[in-house]
Amino acid sequence: MMYVMKRIVDHDDKIELPKCMYHIKNPIDLTEEDEICLKINEKGPNNKMTELETRQDELLNKLEILYERIKTISSQCKLDNMSANIQSSNASKVESVITPEEVVLVLSPDSLPWYLNIILKKSNLPIHTTCHVHSSVPSEKLAKIKAFTQKLKTSENPKVNLRLIFKAAADSELKLSALSTPILGNVNILRYLSLAYPTIIPYDHNDHIVDNLLDICHVLERTSEKNKEAVVNRLFAHYKTWIYGDKFSVVDLAAYNLIKQWRNTPKFVSKVWFDKCEKLCS
Repeated sequence: MMYVMKRIVDHDDKIELPKCMYHIKNPIDLTEEDEICLKINEKGPNNKMTELETRQDELLNKLEILYERIKTISSQCKLDNMSANIQSSNASKVESVITPEEVVLVLSPDSLPWYLNIILKKSNLPIHTTCHVHSSVPSEKLAKIKAFTQKLKTSENPKVNLRLIFKAAADSELKLSALSTPILGNVNILRYLSLAYPTIIPYDHNDHIVDNLLDICHVLERTSEKNKEAVVNRLFAHYKTWIYGDKFSVVDLAAYNLIKQWRNTPKFVSKVWFDKCEKLCS
């Protein structure tokens, strides 16, 4: 027989429940009716909740369809605005170019700017031209430079001062200010001048064929003698009245300015076209 220990928990004592909390039914003391309700809730879903979930799913589907429609309309509006902005920017592109009061054109004595004649002759803005010759220019080239500059039209009350600086072996370079990046090459200079003087030098900026022909002019400027004929034939592939189209354009001026530098006009260059350009730029 073992010894008797003192009882730690007395189960016969009455436990007083706190009165600060709400009362729930004791699950042990559930009646039969309560058990039936619990079983029904476990087996079958609530009809009201099911209807609410169905309505929410329908609303979400409608919102997705509405979102897709708004997305499509928004993309169409953006495309329309972009095309309108491109057209307006192209239309106002010419007006946005401002001719500065002081312009410097650095040139080689072997690449005279014959295109200046047509600009000085037809420009509404009075332009005063001055000529400066660098010490690197050989003395035998001075007469050629002097003969060219004497024919240039100049104004005594100018709004634009154009300074021509001749250097030996210099690539053509247009400087609009001391801080701005210069424009290099005769073709690129003519692109800028066509923006500054659109009525004098017509240039369709939306026509990629015109840009392609200007690139050919740039290539021709750096082509060796034996390959010049092939490049000129490419340049005059669309020639009828003018190099491209029925009107004089920046392509004709770029090609004329280049061919004018050659000692003799070759036979593969149209004499009729060259004479018309000569008449415009003289």
